Amino acid sequence: MGFRVSRVRRSALRPYPWGAAVLAIGLCMSAPAPVTAQLVWDTPRLIGPESPRGLGVYWMRAGALPEDGDAVFGTWTLPGFDGALAIRGGGGRGAGGEVAGFGGLDARAPLARHTEGQPLDLEWTGGLGVGVGEYVLVSVPVGVSAGRSWSSGSVWLAPYVYLGLALDYRAGDAAPDDEFDVQGSAGIGLDLALDRARRFVIRASAALADRQAVAVGLAIAGG
Repeated sequence: MGFRVSRVRRSALRPYPWGAAVLAIGLCMSAPAPVTAQLVWDTPRLIGPESPRGLGVYWMRAGALPEDGDAVFGTWTLPGFDGALAIRGGGGRGAGGEVAGFGGLDARAPLARHTEGQPLDLEWTGGLGVGVGEYVLVSVPVGVSAGRSWSSGSVWLAPYVYLGLALDYRAGDAAPDDEFDVQGSAGIGLDLALDRARRFVIRASAALADRQAVAVGLAIAGG
């Protein structure tokens, strides 16, 4: 039995939105990544239009700089905001093997839902957070994610792509000379559940462009 797409004819799933997104990500990847030094709190974004709420636990491998290392972090959707706000925090090895910690507040809001003429769900994402290691790195990410979910029986999956920018402020004796910087942000992600209620969602995401990292983990009681 194949996957079904609710309320949209197969003829409406034209390939051009995905093709444009892939092309944009490819262009971002082709640009040289500047030195960022630190574990940035917002990478990978891990926010798709249908990404689960609830509690999440993740392993991350950072790659903005040589010698970036492993990290672990958690996310939790704040109650009372209809899923619009979530916090994340964790720690690991940053550039040069230095111990680094990070945390921040994620924000999200729907921009558009799929129709017969527009097959993708779109969501705005933003946030504010800080990474602390060799110096202090404050980051404000802003962007848009696009994706769509499919289901078949008890299996549910939701791939998505993300494009955006991040404004960084650096402070401390070891910080780079340029206090402010704006970096491109791009990524892909996939959420997968094997039960209809989506009590447990397997999640994976890769950040591309300037803020490279990969993360995998599990969201619990997301729905």
